[in-house]
Amino acid sequence: MTDNYAILTVPTEYLKAALICASTEQARYYLNGVYVDPKGFLVSTDGHRLFCAKIDLGDQAPFDGWIIPREAIKQALTGHKAPTIEITQTRVGVVSCRPVDGTYPDWRRVMPTGDPTGTAAQFNPAYVADFGKIGDLLAGRKKGEVLPCQIHHNGDQPTPITFSCNADCFGVLMPIRASYADAQGAADAWRERIAMIER
Repeated sequence: MTDNYAILTVPTEYLKAALICASTEQARYYLNGVYVDPKGFLVSTDGHRLFCAKIDLGDQAPFDGWIIPREAIKQALTGHKAPTIEITQTRVGVVSCRPVDGTYPDWRRVMPTGDPTGTAAQFNPAYVADFGKIGDLLAGRKKGEVLPCQIHHNGDQPTPITFSCNADCFGVLMPIRASYADAQGAADAWRERIAMIER
């Protein structure tokens, strides 16, 4: 089976990991998939968190990027046990598809610049848990032996996420805005809980 497009072989766990951060919001249909960046990255985001994996382009001729539909990825990964999977603009594994008809946003614009500040922030716990799942996927057989992911606190700016078991992958997590993470309110709430058990 051949295509007149770029043919890339990527680690299966990269697609699985990327699928976790891909959007399901229909209004932002251009985020409903995984972007194949022509510079050699698989990228997914829902506007709250982002996953990126460096992929080997080998001697592949230059190509335009495309967005693999999330449903095609889900279908292709069902029952797929091999460590790698082939992708083209018209196929994921053995599943035929068409690229999402849209322009993927410039994902590099949300990359944190400079060293993380170390200032703690509040995050959606579900998103933190998802990065833990991604870390476990990337760890493979080492799952449970290493920290799944590391959050590099960066205050109210985009926060870098790294995976100790895989230097080719990283994430970015957006903190909860200050209006939703009132430190004084949180302190008051905790005092109320302490008072409750001391009664």
